[in-house]
Amino acid sequence: MNASLIDLKTERNRRDPNPDQIIIAGAGIAGLTLALALSAKGFPVQIFEKSATLAEAGAGVQLSPNATRILQRLCVLDQLTPSSVEPQAICLADGSSGEMLLSLDVGHVARTRWGSPYIVCHRADLQNALLEQARSQPNIAIQLQSAVTQYKPDADGIIVRVQYHDRIEEHRGALLVGADGVWSNMRTAMSDMERARYTSTIAWRSTIAADQLPKSFTSLLPQGINVVAWVGSNAHLVAYPIRSGEMFNFIAVAPDRQGGRRWDAGAVPETPSQNFIREFNLWHPGIRDIMLAGRPWTSWPLFEQRKCRYRIKDRLVLIGDAAHAMTPYAAQGAAMAIEDAWALASALGENIAAWPSALDAFDKTRSKRIKAVVRRGAMNQLAYHAKGPIAMARNMIMRKRPAEKFIEGLDWLYGYDGQI
Repeated sequence: MNASLIDLKTERNRRDPNPDQIIIAGAGIAGLTLALALSAKGFPVQIFEKSATLAEAGAGVQLSPNATRILQRLCVLDQLTPSSVEPQAICLADGSSGEMLLSLDVGHVARTRWGSPYIVCHRADLQNALLEQARSQPNIAIQLQSAVTQYKPDADGIIVRVQYHDRIEEHRGALLVGADGVWSNMRTAMSDMERARYTSTIAWRSTIAADQLPKSFTSLLPQGINVVAWVGSNAHLVAYPIRSGEMFNFIAVAPDRQGGRRWDAGAVPETPSQNFIREFNLWHPGIRDIMLAGRPWTSWPLFEQRKCRYRIKDRLVLIGDAAHAMTPYAAQGAAMAIEDAWALASALGENIAAWPSALDAFDKTRSKRIKAVVRRGAMNQLAYHAKGPIAMARNMIMRKRPAEKFIEGLDWLYGYDGQI
């Protein structure tokens, strides 16, 4: 059932122990981070999550300094550190020859230049660290198997109808935040809001134990602990260690040659199709071997929002993928959700009465930021998937341009503080 306006004549079982609470729909990375950031400001928070258990989909996630800086402030980074990996460098290589084109020393530079580490981890480990911290806060309540289905703003706040597995209740809060992902009920409830657009591209994900990697693939890895992206015609492959280095995470992005994906299709474990394998047929043998070794791969159709929408109406605001689903070419999806959460709490300050101006400032600042990140992702996509003369020019530039110039080009992204 989509969220919609409540008919107040049908209200029942309303529970509003604290009408100044902020209600969050969704207990993913965005929702949990927001709860912690609001809790630190003294706000009571109620999270409703439709799933019966919290299990983050996907596998690995890259967290650049603009995200880890916030996690450190929320006392989450230290809990995440034991299971995460801090790579020494981000490397780009040619997928056909295996030649290393560029290596950026993020391990050292992240801490000294941007003031916070660059780490990679399993998404479930990130969510578990956020959840553990949230459950330790007395002013955060988390309710599973509960979906926000309707809402009604009024002069004193917002009334939210929640569908539990066995009953319906209504709750009152000061604000409702939709942090319910790319297929957000909060977003699609509005008639003028577009659905996420399918990009006709799939991110195939897999994990392999580090001691089970084919030798033909390990011969391609540069020395040390690194994030490596192999780039090629219409596709690219990213690999990095997770789970304290015991596992390797793989993400292969390639066109969907079959088509016919549902707009709301999620992750599906499956054996790679011949079309998927064919995209990498002319790549280095080590890459082809990893495609076969990674069975099953999980296909994750890539969707995006052409228009970022944070401020919806009245007391409803969106964050994370609900506001701006984006493709992974800038590796900033999780980071933008974390930034959103911190920025919204920062804008609200400690005075909920100032919410109209706070949400306006949040919307303006974050929309500008997201547009810049989306532009960087589009630029990366063109570079990663280039072919022919353009690919040759890309390789030449990466070989000859000093790494320091590439580092300087990341200051605006990784050095961002997120305050409003």
